[in-house]
Amino acid sequence: MTIYAKSFIALDGNQRLTGATTAQLSPYDGYSCHLCGSALVFHPEWGTNRPWFEHTWEDLTENGRHHCPYVHPEPKEARRIHMLCRYVPDVLPIVRKADWHCSECDSDYHGERYCMSCRNGDHSVEVTAN
Repeated sequence: MTIYAKSFIALDGNQRLTGATTAQLSPYDGYSCHLCGSALVFHPEWGTNRPWFEHTWEDLTENGRHHCPYVHPEPKEARRIHMLCRYVPDVLPIVRKADWHCSECDSDYHGERYCMSCRNGDHSVEVTAN
């Protein structure tokens, strides 16, 4: 079983950015990843009031298969998730947000390691405060 990071924002059927809590008002709308464009499965989680979106392998775009940070979390985070799975079998990864610099297009951005200009995170390095 492949585990992808939970997403709490997505594009709705009208291509507007929406949060998972807002999506509970239209749980059957078509949602897609705001980064890679892949179709997402919406989990309303009515009982816990913690709704989220999920990538599935079948619905990944080519860009999503290779570059989406929800599909390919940082290696350190992936190791942490696999360790936690021993104790909490249903745990899912969370994408870490940070400040990044893309050397391909020389842009700075905050969020997941995914440059919106280059459409990947391959040339992005974390910017740390000294």
